[in-house]
Amino acid sequence: NIYLCDNFISETKHYSLHAKLPYSVEVEKLYQDDAVWITTSSFIIFTMHSGFGLLESGSVAAKDEVNIMVKNVVDVVFGGLAYWAFGYGLSFGNGPYSNAITGWGKFFYNPQRDFDSPRDEGWAYANFLFQLSFATTSSTIVSGAVAERAKLRSYILLGCIVILIQALPSHWVWDSQGVFFKLGVVDFAGCSC
Repeated sequence: NIYLCDNFISETKHYSLHAKLPYSVEVEKLYQDDAVWITTSSFIIFTMHSGFGLLESGSVAAKDEVNIMVKNVVDVVFGGLAYWAFGYGLSFGNGPYSNAITGWGKFFYNPQRDFDSPRDEGWAYANFLFQLSFATTSSTIVSGAVAERAKLRSYILLGCIVILIQALPSHWVWDSQGVFFKLGVVDFAGCSC
């Protein structure tokens, strides 16, 4: 098991550090396949919102079912905006103030267009979508805890705060500058090795 973890760490470092491979048709196909896989996985993760919504709707009184479903939509809309504006920058920012605890930079995320390397731009958008899906799912989980207990305005604020809190552990484990990443921790969707 340790051998597998060490092998996976080297693979993780490859993707996290965006190693530049010489251009070839085979390498381009690999990058396209990776981006398609990550994008598909993101949409699968986004379907968890509907699952949590249905689970929570079954746990509350009939009069609050619509409220629960609206909260799950709010998680994606307002949580997505919060993650785009600040969360991704706190998770994966590589500015001068970044350190092992928090990233800094890439706020209002917009990858720079590089016509010499279009695969990097596609990879950047796919990675952003994947991280966004996890961040918004974390706030949806909190929705079940406050079902029938919070007003919508309060919940919008809570959802945005949860997104920003989730950005810190995301940086620690998934960013190459993160404290746990440097220690060799590998996260398998919540199960570390």
